[in-house]
Amino acid sequence: MALNAIICDWNGTIIKYRNERPLLENVAVDVFKASIPFHPFKMARILRARRELRTLYREWQHPVEAGSVRELFKIYNDAIINGTPVSIIRRSIDEYATHQHTQAALDHRILRTIKECHIAGKTTGILSAGYRYGIERVLAVAGYHEFLDFLKADYLEEDDGKAIEFRLDIYARKADELLKLLSERNLEASRVAYVGDSEDDEGCFEIVGYPVLALLAPDELKDRYAQKYKAFVPQDETDLRNYFK
Repeated sequence: MALNAIICDWNGTIIKYRNERPLLENVAVDVFKASIPFHPFKMARILRARRELRTLYREWQHPVEAGSVRELFKIYNDAIINGTPVSIIRRSIDEYATHQHTQAALDHRILRTIKECHIAGKTTGILSAGYRYGIERVLAVAGYHEFLDFLKADYLEEDDGKAIEFRLDIYARKADELLKLLSERNLEASRVAYVGDSEDDEGCFEIVGYPVLALLAPDELKDRYAQKYKAFVPQDETDLRNYFK
């Protein structure tokens, strides 16, 4: 049966950043600036947290264990995010989305392919442990947001205009979320392509009829998953487009 839906990961697939570190660091800097000079204790917490986070990043092995990611986000949420006005965080993300380096990190080869598939009538969307608002803003600036039928990603929990934490509901449980998504949208797994780039996408490759490695995926992973899941490994944009036709 013909492929009729394409679901993509975000980090390492559509944008070259392998995780949300660039976005989170941008937010941390802006929250720190907003604390000057009236919140010296928060400034001190942020500086301490950034030192701890840099240490964690240096110690990370590949693949990164889920527990390490959750430890990182606990530090980040407790010291930087909790209690911060949501308006400051969203303003930071809005500016991040327009940065030249952010837009330059997008892989327009897959974005052009998604656009073409959407126009041809195929269902297109993103399933990611990244942050929905950030993904939306980056794609809106690039002019591709309208070519997605859905965007399922993690979110910022808030209360009365103040941030509580960045959630990690999708991280390390993408396969369960994919099954739920397929059911919600009445999509037949055998006719769906999933495009991913990391170990976090393994469960999704097992579910769909068309597992695909992102053009940005590491070569070692391309070789391994081509054997393990019979995943398609495109050589270039033309190869990817022809596969989805």
